[in-house]
Order: sequence, then C-alpha cells, then structure tokens
Amino acid sequence: MRISVIGLGYIGLPTAAMFANRGHHVIGTDVDDKKVENVNKGVFAIEEPGLLAFLRDAFNTGNLRASVEIEPCDVFIICVPTPIDDGNKPDLSYVESAGKNIASVLQKGNLVILESTVPPGTTINLLKPILEISGLTAGKDFDLCHCPERVMPGQILKELTENRRLIGGIDTKSSKRAKELYSTFVEGEIYIADPTTAEFTKLAENTFRDVNIALANELALLCEKHNTDIWKVREMANNHPRVDIHKPGPGVGGHCLPVDPWFLVNGDSGLITKCREINDGMVEHVEATITANTGQNGVVAILGTAYKANTEDKRNSPTMKLLGLLDDFDIRLHDPYVKEHRKSIDEVVEKADTLVLMVDHRDYIDIVPADILKLMKGDVVIDTRNFFDPSEWKNAGAKYILLGAREPQI
Repeated sequence: MRISVIGLGYIGLPTAAMFANRGHHVIGTDVDDKKVENVNKGVFAIEEPGLLAFLRDAFNTGNLRASVEIEPCDVFIICVPTPIDDGNKPDLSYVESAGKNIASVLQKGNLVILESTVPPGTTINLLKPILEISGLTAGKDFDLCHCPERVMPGQILKELTENRRLIGGIDTKSSKRAKELYSTFVEGEIYIADPTTAEFTKLAENTFRDVNIALANELALLCEKHNTDIWKVREMANNHPRVDIHKPGPGVGGHCLPVDPWFLVNGDSGLITKCREINDGMVEHVEATITANTGQNGVVAILGTAYKANTEDKRNSPTMKLLGLLDDFDIRLHDPYVKEHRKSIDEVVEKADTLVLMVDHRDYIDIVPADILKLMKGDVVIDTRNFFDPSEWKNAGAKYILLGAREPQI
C-alpha cells in the first residue's frame, strides 16, 4: 500500500520505517525541509536503541522517502505535535493543517488515521469536517480512525510492536481496515472502540500516572516537614497488597504527562489541575533547596538534562525548567545522552559548590563519591531521585540531601 505518514518526529519516523520494513511504500511528509532532506539521504538524527539500524534498513529497501508536499496515497497517518499554549490550552493547529492537506488529495477508498494525542471529540468534531471539505463523506467514501500512539522514548521499536493497540473507528469498516493495517507489525492485542473513547482512554492513561506521581510528590514534601523519609515510607506502604505509591522526583517531563491531563480538564479546576500544579511546582522546590544550601554566586553542577533516564529526549525536561530559576548561580551541565552536554564529569564538577542529580541515568552508577568531592570546592550533594547510596557520600564527607527526606535518616 502507499502510506503517507505526516510528521516525521519521535513517533512518525519510526512508524514510517515500521511500515516500510513490512513492504509498504511510505512517503513521510513534514514541513521541516531539513528533516525531509535527511530522510531522502538516509541520514537520521533520532538516538534510540536499535532505531538507527532499523531506519537505515527501511531506507535501503527503497520503500521510504520523504516530501514537503502531500501526495495521493491509500492511507494517511497523522503524527503531528499537539502542544499546549501558555494558558495550558491545546494547540490543534498542526492537526488542522494536516487535515487540510489530506483533504486536497483525498480520494474514495482512502483510510485516514489520527495518531496524535488530542482532546476528546477531536476526530469527530474537528478532523472529520476538515476532511469532508474534499467533497467526500467519512464512513461512506473514506474511512477514519483515531489510533493513539503508546510508546516510550528509549523503547520505541519494542513498544511499537509489542504494546496493545487501541483503534477508534467512526464505523465498523474503518476500524476493521485500520486493524488489518496495524496487524502487519503489531504483536500485541488490538482493541476496537469509537474515536472519542479512544481519545479519552489515551488521556486517562497518562493522567492516571501524572496524578499518582503528584501524590508521591506531595507526600515527599510532607515527609520533609515531618523530618522523615518518603523513600522509607514508600517502601513500607507498598508492602500493602493494595498500595502502589509512585516515585517522587524533581518534576514530570516528556511530551505526554505534562501535557495530556490539560486536554481533559480544559481550564477547569479540580484534582487533575491541582496535581499538574504539584508536579510542575517540584522544580521550584529543587531550586529552593539549591539556593538554601549554596552560597551566593556559587557553582552548581547538574547531572542529567533529559526528561527521563537513559534517553536523550529533553522535551519538558525538569532540568531545563530549573535553569530558568537559577540565574544567580554559575550552572554546569552534564548528560551522557544529550549531545551538547556530553563532556567529562570531572570537568563539570570541578570547583563546584553543589552537585545536583536530576536524572538517574545508568551511567551515573559508577560515580565514586570520594573522587568527585576531591574535585568540588563545596560538599553539598542533592539527590532528587534516590539514586545514590547516602552512606557512601556521607562517609566521603558530603552534606547529602535527598528529595523527600530530612534527618533523622536511620
């Protein structure tokens, strides 16, 4: 089949390669001239385990190419960004633009799939009318579905194939066609629903996680006030068969968790909004901890700039938000996965007053506290992930501070 994948980002490009490696002829479409040029040269910038070789395989088959212009195809898959604006309102302009472009070449018998995460009702109330500008009718002349992506950076290929998939077609025929298409590479179960249910389900999944992280963060802040340790409390509480407290941390990053809950609340106050405020506020708590323990104009070395461990993805990274709050300090950054922050740890920590661990990359497990402290001018170590061994740092002479824990720690 001729498949057009619109949007060649973290989801679109791997999805395009997945179909290309299964024998489909795939045309990736993007407004970014450089992305299109690179795909057509077989040059790929996404750093992901196994992905580079997979993308090159797709390119070498001759089944994958890119264009800035939409072309007639059998299937159109929309994988464009859906960010929020400064008022936490969804920006669906990319979806609208993709829909208008598809409408300009839409033909009878085509299948259109929206993978981008969107507010409930978007497929029916926004995308469908735009596509029908073509003069064709959804469900009669062409098929339409919402099939939300459910992958995590660092495991994209594995999760694209193994995760369960949810398809929300506007009718039975649309769902059946989409299921047949995804079955060419999806090994997990494929479920069928209506578009709005599919849209809501994806948002509910990420909101569940965000709300539970907010509970963990709130408990962490309370533990600090009560001079106890959230990590001990969490360990003990999770021994209960019906309790599973998430891990607290310096904030929530990525494109999904900090964004998707806003698509549900749409400006309304309530539990979900409060949880978003708690998670966003953790960066300010980290800043306050740094400020309280670092001298004026001090040097702060930060380990980890990605939003999560063992990936180079910086989207909505708590560290990048933290930088905007630390104007009074000399900031040095290190991250083994982020190109611009790959450097010697020794160089980053030398003469530092405070060391802050923001991301629990596996690469940091081999850090020797005594060696680091010899290079530092100060002795403050702030661990926002409960990653380091407190006794090792304390024995080496560090003033070790753990997010969510205050003395006494027994």
